[in-house]
Amino acid sequence: MLYKNDEQYKLTANDLREIKKKFPKFPVRLTYPDERIRPSLSKHNKLPDKPNSMSFPLVATVKSSTGSDVWRYAENRLIGSKGDYIYLPPNFFLTGTYILHEHDVELVWYLWKICPYTQGGENYNGIKPKVVFEDLIGKAERKAEKEAREADVKALIYSSKVGLSESKLRQIAKAMFVPEVDDLTFAQVKVAIEQEITRDRKNGVDKFLDMIDQDDFLEVRSTLQAAMDRKLIKFDVKRKMWGWVMGPGKKMEPIVEITASADPNEALISFYMGSKKFAQSLAASLKGEKVIIGEGSGSPDDPDEGEGD
Repeated sequence: MLYKNDEQYKLTANDLREIKKKFPKFPVRLTYPDERIRPSLSKHNKLPDKPNSMSFPLVATVKSSTGSDVWRYAENRLIGSKGDYIYLPPNFFLTGTYILHEHDVELVWYLWKICPYTQGGENYNGIKPKVVFEDLIGKAERKAEKEAREADVKALIYSSKVGLSESKLRQIAKAMFVPEVDDLTFAQVKVAIEQEITRDRKNGVDKFLDMIDQDDFLEVRSTLQAAMDRKLIKFDVKRKMWGWVMGPGKKMEPIVEITASADPNEALISFYMGSKKFAQSLAASLKGEKVIIGEGSGSPDDPDEGEGD
């Protein structure tokens, strides 16, 4: 039960709407904040060090427009020998985790709206927190969604019934900058795609799914990979520069330099998309046509090109 200035407080419809908005599904779990968890100092224990338990009083003062109010949460209220109120339990004890169900809505409301020790709570005092909410259902749904997306990717790559065609997967592999795709068997292409997705743990799945229907995007990336496979262009790691391969023993002709933090392939794509001359020179080179390097073929378009004097 909730008490405001020693008067029992019933949650209003608005209070319940706020809780429903914050916690759309129950149960929710209370656990220790990250600030209370430290790496183990023992060489033999790989698990982090957590408090054995933590407690805090179930009473808090909250400022209001008329001054301040004393709020409490209690399971029982007794009257002492001197006529004073005794609230039980006086403290909340946390021993690792605590599951809260929908029938615990008053305690949830108190911990979220009133308690000064709840990290992220509306009355959090900003000092080292003692408890934090974890949404079990939401966490489970996010995990299920992640697993479903990964299963979809596996099916699109490997399934003989719903999988993408060989030509499509080869195009995607080139777009992922897998080298020498045309020399790989179909099985090797599938494995290579999965390895590229796995390598980018954060965005690999989304990038793959986004690529499927973006034919123009795939074409651009495939074109650049084809140029790399045919040794027309190359990235100089030491100079952080893409360049035209001029032949054995000859120095590369610069195309574009990139910043130290930039991804070389993504930087090349951006340059290709912004330089019509480079795109035309590359297309001509791939067709076996002679291209005069050094006359703008690796430079951004001149904004004044085509204008009269």
